Amino acid sequence: MNTSPSHPSPDSSLPPELLAVFGRTNGYLLTEQTAHDAVDGLAEIARDIIGAAEGAGVSIIDTDGTRMSVGATDPRVLEADDLQYEFGEGPCITAWSLGESVYIADTRTDDRFPRWASAVEPRGIRSCLSVPLLNTPAGLGAMKVYADTVDAFTDEDRRLLTNLARSAAALLGHIQASDTPQRISNDVKASLAERDTIGVARGILMERLDLDRQAAMNHLIDLATDADTTIGTMAARISERRDGSNPAPGA
Repeated sequence: MNTSPSHPSPDSSLPPELLAVFGRTNGYLLTEQTAHDAVDGLAEIARDIIGAAEGAGVSIIDTDGTRMSVGATDPRVLEADDLQYEFGEGPCITAWSLGESVYIADTRTDDRFPRWASAVEPRGIRSCLSVPLLNTPAGLGAMKVYADTVDAFTDEDRRLLTNLARSAAALLGHIQASDTPQRISNDVKASLAERDTIGVARGILMERLDLDRQAAMNHLIDLATDADTTIGTMAARISERRDGSNPAPGA
């Protein structure tokens, strides 16, 4: 008997190359990575196969007020998400609460989320598509893609992102605490938060020192080793600094 977790099937009308992506994702990610690693991979797939997307990620939104980002493909996605959580408004929060997709064709002219839109537009985010993670009646959150161009996304992009969001919802559903179906365990929350902090710090080092992803990660590990601290702690120090300097060992 196959005891693998059930996984939603992609829309059979998708082009063959996209069905192949789903096939590889479903078979590989569910069996060889943790669920939150798999969501990271789905976010990268969303960014790569939705042509106009500059960034992608998943927002986990819980009925207890928890809001956090998973699998953000770059620091700008995290910044835009954090602004939604801070203001209590934005496309992901609305997609989650209504259980339907939200499309912002132009952050400069859309008036549904005025504080969020006015904050992300200077950061180069001009359009956004967000779809809900529908694993339970209340939903788990939302998956989104951002672009730096106006009216960047199509109905086909919406359908594709919806399929990826179904996979993300199924994966995240498997790491929820069994006794509280709408509550993600504290350990998982801490792990995801640290993962995002490390991602932000790596992005800062890549830009500041002109490093590729692996070299930036190696540099972060070296900094943590020299300071005799954890990678997560060093990542938090780098992310919190505003003067553009690297933290000195032991700082």
